[in-house]
Amino acid sequence: MGKIKFAASEYCFPIWGSLAMEMAKEAGFDGMEITDGGGYLQPHPLNNGYVEYERLGLDLRREDSFPLTDEYVQNDYMEAAAKNGIELIGLKLHLLETQGFIKAPKETLAGRECIETIDKAIAAAKAMHIPAVTLSARGLFGVFQQEYAYEKLLYAAEAGEDNGIKIYVATEIAAEKQIAAIDSLGRRVKLDFHTIDPETCNTGDPSEMIRQIGRDRIGWFRIRDLKADREGFLTEETAGNTLLGQGDSKFKECAEAIKEIGFDGWVLSDTAYYSSDLNPVGGDYETLLAKDVETLQHVFDRKGRNSYGKI
Repeated sequence: MGKIKFAASEYCFPIWGSLAMEMAKEAGFDGMEITDGGGYLQPHPLNNGYVEYERLGLDLRREDSFPLTDEYVQNDYMEAAAKNGIELIGLKLHLLETQGFIKAPKETLAGRECIETIDKAIAAAKAMHIPAVTLSARGLFGVFQQEYAYEKLLYAAEAGEDNGIKIYVATEIAAEKQIAAIDSLGRRVKLDFHTIDPETCNTGDPSEMIRQIGRDRIGWFRIRDLKADREGFLTEETAGNTLLGQGDSKFKECAEAIKEIGFDGWVLSDTAYYSSDLNPVGGDYETLLAKDVETLQHVFDRKGRNSYGKI
């Protein structure tokens, strides 16, 4: 097995930015993947209508632009990362999940907005010395959706190559389709493999998918655990948030598969630390983070110490 490093996903924290990095460092994480200034999740006043229209399936342009193109915002992130010894490993585009990434061809207004978002993300990543940008291609239920996603992934791959930025894609489709998509792009795009997706989307056993897809097609792993609902199912809508190793997913089986293929790189915690399932009254989020780091160190046979003295 290669060198495994642990990172946190910024959007999983109760507060983003410099404080999230401080919390990640205290817990013992090595790196952090930041988000595109919030995507549609940030409660900016001008986004209220946008979020409501998105719920109804309509595409509208956000009112607050793309904050990470602002030099002041970029410097704030980079200074916080340097201060805390946290490596900025990637930028995840939540915004694409509310635009026409899988809904419209790139020649349309919605498609052009997606291309603009991709361009801004790559520019921000380059300016901030962030090596990777992750695009989400989830919900691919039809042929046209797959074509629309593919053409934009191809554009992102070419733009990423031109700017020295790796492009990763997160998708929940079956292993054979993931392999075909990555290979058709000449492996210029790699998978942001989310271990919980095959279970919540019923597309296969995630540990077996890891072995089938292989290390060369995977950029990094995003790991999450969930508690099954009353009927024993793991779904996005009904499963409960939990710390790693405390749920009903194939978390440990996936860790074994990751080690088995000799993966060398980042494993990202996707635990929803902001969730009231984990912390119903707020406060002491750092202990939650530290417990996940301790679990990751254990299952991946890596010794380490966080600021709480835990191994």
